Amino acid sequence: MSKIALFTVLFHIVSFFSFAQTNVSGGIYQNATWSLAGSPYIVNGPVVVFPGVTLNIQPGVEIRINNQNNSNIYIETRGTINCIGTDAQPIKIHALYDTTSTVAWQGFVCTSSQGGVLNADRIEISNAYFPLSYETIPTTLSYTNSKFIRCFQAVTVGTNLNLSGCEFIDNEVGVYGWANFNINNCLFKDNTTSLYLYASAFAMSNCSFVDNQIGLSFLANSVDSIVISACEFLNNGLAINYPNNGRVENCVFSDNAAAIQQAYYCEILNNEFFYNELAIEACVDAEIHNNQINNNIGGLLISNVTSVQDSPAIYDNEICGNVNFAVNNNTNMNYSLFSNCFCDLDSAQIEAYLIDGYDDITKGLINYQIYDSSCTVLLGNVVKFGPGAGLDELGLDIVFENPVQNELRILSETAFEIVQVTDLSGKSYEFKSIGNNTFDVSILPAGFYMLHTVDNKLARRGFVKN
Repeated sequence: MSKIALFTVLFHIVSFFSFAQTNVSGGIYQNATWSLAGSPYIVNGPVVVFPGVTLNIQPGVEIRINNQNNSNIYIETRGTINCIGTDAQPIKIHALYDTTSTVAWQGFVCTSSQGGVLNADRIEISNAYFPLSYETIPTTLSYTNSKFIRCFQAVTVGTNLNLSGCEFIDNEVGVYGWANFNINNCLFKDNTTSLYLYASAFAMSNCSFVDNQIGLSFLANSVDSIVISACEFLNNGLAINYPNNGRVENCVFSDNAAAIQQAYYCEILNNEFFYNELAIEACVDAEIHNNQINNNIGGLLISNVTSVQDSPAIYDNEICGNVNFAVNNNTNMNYSLFSNCFCDLDSAQIEAYLIDGYDDITKGLINYQIYDSSCTVLLGNVVKFGPGAGLDELGLDIVFENPVQNELRILSETAFEIVQVTDLSGKSYEFKSIGNNTFDVSILPAGFYMLHTVDNKLARRGFVKN
């Protein structure tokens, strides 16, 4: 065979496979298979699988919805549709035109009242109003390694939902409904709302939420429990809304407008919060502990609490470097936030980032403690209410270098003559000026002290002697 003849044969073979496609629409009245050899399948109008008939769609098949003139195309089963791909060969279903639309076609429809059965898994489905719509939602829906892209409401559930290794990208709503949820190793990205749920029970681990307007929103109290663990929430408008009756643990929250909003009856522990506009809003009976809440615009907001019995418990957190506030007590109740570390040795600096009754008389007061820079060594207490209240609170506006070496130097144009310093045991020391508002405190052992008075006027400023 000549080279020209061989080239001509190869050209026709390549052309055949390159342009092979199957046009479909209308009723399917006997068992049929959409095979890989006939792919892609161009759906030019609604398709209906009639009762008693089975349509098998083979792994690797591509289905293209010809929505150029009609967005009301659907694939309905009154019999059985098996649309199950493999990890290596998922079944792909998408619009042929306007592939950015979330309503380019209607999706699969399962008419249960006529015996319809829809089995779907390991699929990549796009551009559908309701991708997989059931007249009666099955008791359990399970999807593994499937993708839902640019759909209006990707998955609607009613009883049990299991998701593993799935991706929800650029949907109006990723998952909606009432169910027991079990979600693992999934990606939610660029959705208007990723999950919008009334949960009976909810368990999610090792998932990522990236660039969503709303990541995860609970719409009512969970009947059983909510457990969210080892997940990351990055650059969402609202990462988690109204977590309740459960816990959020070992997660990372970064660059969200609000990381956790309205935590009720919820334990939030061992998480990292950084670069969020608001890290945590703690509400009724929330338990916030062992978190790193650092370098956010706002750290911890206490709100929506109307009785002392319902107050959140906040302890053993590192709350450091937040821009507008470390803690904002937006209630009229007092809180002792002992055992939280604010990464500052100067009580005045800590106080500047605690918004409480000292800043607004409608708010309650906050007690707190001062730790060393490692957040391990307790240096002192600031008590504004309760036993000992007032012993350590702020008085005369005095500024000085802190920590202190051997000399305590007050930064002021006013000349001061004598200072009184107390240690944590209450022992008092007096020091006279050696000139230029400088006081020799070299006799003091290293530790935390209170500058109690300056020229017999109350100062009550904490400092560390190195």
